[in-house]
Amino acid sequence: MDRVDRISDILYGVASGEGLIQYAPLGRRVGVRPDHLGQFLDRTSTRAADRNEPLWSALVVSKESGQPSSGFYLLAKRLRTEYRDLDTQSLWKQELQRCYDAARSA
Repeated sequence: MDRVDRISDILYGVASGEGLIQYAPLGRRVGVRPDHLGQFLDRTSTRAADRNEPLWSALVVSKESGQPSSGFYLLAKRLRTEYRDLDTQSLWKQELQRCYDAARSA
């Protein structure tokens, strides 16, 4: 299992509990420094979008802000055309709900 698979599994578990996870704890669980998680989260979400799954990286938040990094919003707007004109809070809330709904229905 590669890191992208592991991250997907962890984030699915987070979604099942309708929770969030901070960058540092996620990084520790997959053996990646939090400041290097971006490339793995990008790959995780890109693969999920290709499979018509939620962007699981919506569940990963900063300890300081309690929200995803700016990279998440840029990626979400690139991967999902329906998000291009949304403000960041609306986008995030919609994608969080997609994550939670997908975990509930599985």
